[in-house]
Amino acid sequence: MDITDTKGLRQLVKDWAERVVVLQNEDGSLASGIAWRKGYVVTADEAVGDHVKIVAAGGRGIAAELAGRDPSTDIALFKADVDPHPLEAAAAVEPGDFALAIGRGATSELVAAGVVAETGGEWRSSLGGKIDRKIRLGLTLDRRAHGGAVIDATGRFIGLAAFGPRRTAIAIPAETVARIADRLEASGTISRGYIGVQVHPLRDEHRRTGAIVVKLDKDGPGAAAGLLVGDSIVSWNGEAVRGVREIFQQLGPDSVGTRIALGILRTIQPAVIDIVVGERPHK
Repeated sequence: MDITDTKGLRQLVKDWAERVVVLQNEDGSLASGIAWRKGYVVTADEAVGDHVKIVAAGGRGIAAELAGRDPSTDIALFKADVDPHPLEAAAAVEPGDFALAIGRGATSELVAAGVVAETGGEWRSSLGGKIDRKIRLGLTLDRRAHGGAVIDATGRFIGLAAFGPRRTAIAIPAETVARIADRLEASGTISRGYIGVQVHPLRDEHRRTGAIVVKLDKDGPGAAAGLLVGDSIVSWNGEAVRGVREIFQQLGPDSVGTRIALGILRTIQPAVIDIVVGERPHK
């Protein structure tokens, strides 16, 4: 699409106007959301609390109830009285492809046009959530548009508008949104991996890196496998562990039930402990 074609851009916005809603938090801050399917609105977890007011195009207020949320993928799902037409996902995008972010503010749509700046394969968020593709956007995203839609030149859905590292604009790809929204609709929660340890960063005189176990759940998978307080975790399935964050990045929903080999140092002696990842208890 020629991004100077304002008529074409306006038509894309118009086509999506009924689908994009505004969510008002209890503190008055605003975020955007998408009428996902009959009875549900999807949005960005980071942008909303548990209790929101939804306002659609034309000022129509819609009652909302939290169905579930997954901070690890930045996705939240609300039950709401919406009945949108079926959503069509975009094909794979490449750097240079046109991208249009559409959110909703208090008075109108929020629109930012640009391009797909960078793409890549599957990646893990800092909380361990699996994001199916990397899609970084070359546009400036209004904070109120967080949770809105990113579409291509034909109006197909690329993904959920979100913020990545250093507040860069990204799209959570359509397939990730669909996978997590389906799980939240079915159960209201997303399972998280759990090995039952509390860890602190390891930094010693030998410049080794990893994570030192400072507390163990006596009934957790780590204790059952023989892990001890004071052990230093230095590798995960043969890959070096450079800090605490890397451990929790590995403990996403897909890790539950998997067997891992933890490389440890115990009184300076190396060892390997096999652990079956459990499911984090729901609070």
